[in-house]
Amino acid sequence: MSRKSDRSPPPDADAVRAQLLHLANLIRRLDEEGALLRAIPLLLRRLGDLRRVLFDYEVRVTERLLPIEDPVERQSRDVVRDARAREEEMADEWGRALELDEPDEGGEGVGGAS
Repeated sequence: MSRKSDRSPPPDADAVRAQLLHLANLIRRLDEEGALLRAIPLLLRRLGDLRRVLFDYEVRVTERLLPIEDPVERQSRDVVRDARAREEEMADEWGRALELDEPDEGGEGVGGAS
């Protein structure tokens, strides 16, 4: 199970910007040298690395996508939801039990002597 402290810090905006500009400069340089199409494998690797950084930035810094769910928080919510459901079931059962124990019009309960 992973804890929040086990994760690396979110990417810095300046670092993400620098990586984007570096890729743009690399593409421009390769094109000027006539090597752009031959460098596709290199560009795909760089794009893959940059894509991970961009996704991490988008999720963790801007929070535009769904936040990363902490497994401990999810488990805690499940426990609370289950406890509430059991509490409602018990209340229903107790309500039915009380209805059975209510005295009838004669003033005797279910277990009373006649």
